[in-house]
Amino acid sequence: MKRLASAWLALWLASPALAAAAAAVNEHPLLELARERAAAPDKIERGASDGSSVREARHALEQAHVPPDADCAAAIGAARFAALHMELAASNAEAGDLAAAAAGYRRAHACRPHDANILALLAGVLFDARDLRGTREAISASLDIDPRSVSSTRIAANLDFVEERWADAISRFRYVASSDDDRRQAGYGQLMYWLAQLRGGVAKPEFVTRTPTESWPQPLLLYMRGEYTEAELVGPITAGDRDDNIIPNTSTDERLCEALFYVAEEYWARGQPDVARDYFAALVNIKVLYFLEHGLALAEIAKLRK
Repeated sequence: MKRLASAWLALWLASPALAAAAAAVNEHPLLELARERAAAPDKIERGASDGSSVREARHALEQAHVPPDADCAAAIGAARFAALHMELAASNAEAGDLAAAAAGYRRAHACRPHDANILALLAGVLFDARDLRGTREAISASLDIDPRSVSSTRIAANLDFVEERWADAISRFRYVASSDDDRRQAGYGQLMYWLAQLRGGVAKPEFVTRTPTESWPQPLLLYMRGEYTEAELVGPITAGDRDDNIIPNTSTDERLCEALFYVAEEYWARGQPDVARDYFAALVNIKVLYFLEHGLALAEIAKLRK
């Protein structure tokens, strides 16, 4: 895949000697960076909620006089009622009440039983709650409605990955990596496609052939191919807090959350699960609660504890 543009390279490759020196001092530079970030005195739990959005969404639902679930799909305004249930569900998920979020998405599904997206959202919440059986049921039902959905396929692939169903994970992530219209999002599909192959025992993993984005998460793809060291990832990660970074959801903490997950999985694939567990734990401590990698890391930690 194509290297990063020269403007990006200048941001973090200007001093390779410093990167090499850092690697010599610390064998795991991303762990060190994560510990520094987690210990910062002004650390904010990204994705945390004060509960106000839950109260507002509940009030809106009460004011709408939503019919019982059994009657909602046939009611005039079913789409609006489903949207109100979804808003409350999303607010509960943001507040950390996954059980209430799942209940909300189920009520929304009662209003719109043929909406694949609602089932996918339900599956995502159940995955974060580590209800893998419920996740499988919800995402299978979503794909039955819309088998070509990239977002639903991504959730199904994440579940396959955690359950170590490598053939299914490889097939689904290949579809995500090749079909996502958003090149940056496709890059995450590429990363998981590579890791599913690596974890599944493929000797020479590959990426799907397509033009990559020249910005984040391209450094992670280059790392997977051996073109970046872990120490060299520190530069593009910390560049996330630069004033000239205008890419949404790519702050330093957010980039670090992602990098810790993908690097951890590579350590695990290389036969170092204890190191991988340290990276997953550091990721969780970063507290970027709304990222897929956070939920994936919790699922992997639960497996490693067994």
